[in-house]
Amino acid sequence: MNIRTLGLVLVLFCSGLVNAQQRVSKLTPLSVNPGLITVSGISAGGFMAVQMHVALSTVFKGSASVAGGIYWCAQGNALQAQMTCMRNPGMLNTATFLQKAKSEEAAGKIEKLENLKNSRVFIYAGKNDSIVAPGNSDKLYEFFSKVTSTKNIKYKNDVPSGHGWITNRFGGSCGSQASPWMSNCNYDMAGDILTHMYGPLLPPIKSSTEMKKQLFAFDQSEFQTGNSSLYQTGYVYVPKACQSTRSGCRLHVNFHGCQMGPNYIQDQYVTNNGLNEWAETNNIVVLYPQATSSGFTNPYGCWDWFGYTGSDYVNKNGPQVIAIQKMVYRLLGKF
Repeated sequence: MNIRTLGLVLVLFCSGLVNAQQRVSKLTPLSVNPGLITVSGISAGGFMAVQMHVALSTVFKGSASVAGGIYWCAQGNALQAQMTCMRNPGMLNTATFLQKAKSEEAAGKIEKLENLKNSRVFIYAGKNDSIVAPGNSDKLYEFFSKVTSTKNIKYKNDVPSGHGWITNRFGGSCGSQASPWMSNCNYDMAGDILTHMYGPLLPPIKSSTEMKKQLFAFDQSEFQTGNSSLYQTGYVYVPKACQSTRSGCRLHVNFHGCQMGPNYIQDQYVTNNGLNEWAETNNIVVLYPQATSSGFTNPYGCWDWFGYTGSDYVNKNGPQVIAIQKMVYRLLGKF
């Protein structure tokens, strides 16, 4: 065990899982392979995952968008987000959003689009999603097919689910669209995502209360940049092997959706989405940044996919993009 890994183990085991009585500690470096970092998200988090992948394509080697949509869909406008992206995605012209990405690239605000050529992309749309219309995912597929090899894209849209993160063991009925925004459709989406990102994996461990000891809370305040709307704490799941080995573990970043952060559903999402079980047996650290409500502009604790943090929200200068990059760099020992 190296010194910085030992430091993480000691600090995090002392802090434990977050609750109102427990102290949280700083996020500490781990032995993470910088070439094996991917990202995923649900709903607003799905849009955020796409933004992170496009903006920082040398950092993130793949992305999974669940009930999300095309890059810059809202064009910095909340009304556009609600009326067009969420309800009428057929009105979207993919060429407009590709041009935006090219303009951001030319201005040096995102990394080169050619980096996306060999990326892995997973797209999920529930057949019965009436909150973020499934057509959003069609537009996202069109977008990525222009910059990524189609053989690297998996598009899953045949499950009769409503709006939410899909599992094979936890949540409401398959067509449900309500808090905690998780549905049991007898489909292991977490495993499907991670397998597409990383290739064949070992079967997941069976969920247990013991696993919660591997999920740690950390202080997000040091990563706040401008109006980044971060909750006071975030989570990181650290497999046992990644606490005691020098070999580089993989890193997967996951974004919750609106009304899915700790001030809405506590830790239900980060403990029941199925990612941790796969992570434990395959040496994958899972970083769960947490957003919070921030007044009139972001009343539901969404990740910024419509511009409430400013016009740069989709590029490297966006407050949330900067904050998440710092978290990733901290785990890599670069910040």
